[in-house]
Formats: sequence, structure tokens, C-alpha cells
Amino acid sequence: MKFILFTLVLMFALNGCSKPSAEEMFNKGVDAQKAEQYDAAIDLYRELIMAFPDSTRTPEAYYAIATIYQNHKQSYHQAIQTFRQLVEKYPNHATSPSASFLIGFIYNNDLKNIDSARIAYEDFIKQYPTNQLVGSAQFELSNLGKDPSEILKTQTQLAQEETKPAKKGKKK
Repeated sequence: MKFILFTLVLMFALNGCSKPSAEEMFNKGVDAQKAEQYDAAIDLYRELIMAFPDSTRTPEAYYAIATIYQNHKQSYHQAIQTFRQLVEKYPNHATSPSASFLIGFIYNNDLKNIDSARIAYEDFIKQYPTNQLVGSAQFELSNLGKDPSEILKTQTQLAQEETKPAKKGKKK
């Protein structure tokens, strides 16, 4: 009887000490991110990646880390590196096309590295030719190196031309 009781107590103790699931770790990362505790969020997401490389949450953790680096820490090279890891390890995951596009976006808009942006956008189009962001990548490619005000002026002119009424023939 004592042996059974000891076994039950040991099982409950070991069960209570088990590591959190991938889902729990991801949710803790999200909570830290919402609380603007970005370093803690990155640590939690990295812990998830190491502990659960085959989890469905792992690619999402890569994506979350990269967006924190991009949007909150302005560590653009770290963001690119993390997005690349995601695309290389999980090319078919739903977040990978966006990650691939964002590599080009960061090179172009944040780092002003036109050559790397061109390569990244072309790689994106080649790898994800049917993705909804292909049109945006093509737009970015056609406007690499242009000043945003120049792009806006051109787009405004095109929009005005499209809205002009068609000219009617002259009456005699």
C-alpha cells in the first residue's frame, strides 16, 4: 500500500515539473510581446524553437522574433536572418511567403540596399509565384531606388488619367 501511495505521489510530482507545451510557450511569448517585453518574448520564442523544432508553432515563433527585430528593435539584419531561417526551414508554412517578401522590403526600405532588395524580391517571386504579394514585389522592383515622393507623384498622375472622362469627337 505504501508503495502505491509513493508511486502516485511521485507521478503527481513529476507531472507538475514537466516542461510547458509548445502552445503554452508560444502564448507566453505573445503575452510578453503584448506587454512590450520584447527581449523576454524573443527568449520565450527561442526556447520554443529549441524545445519543439517540429511544432506547428515553431515557424510562427520565428516570424514573431523577426517582426520584433524589425518593428521594435530596428535590428534589421537580425530580422532578415530570422526571416531567412524561417523560409529555409519551413518553406511551405503559411508565414514563409510573407517572410520572404519582407526580406526584400527591409533591404529596400530600411537598409536602402537596392541590390540585395532586388535579389530578395526576385527570389520571392521565383519561390512563391502565385502568392498575393507578387504584385507588390513587382511594384517594389519597378520602383527600387526611387524617392517615395516621386513614386507618389507618378501614381497620382496615373490615377488622374484613369479618372478623366473620355474626350468626345468635335461637332461640325
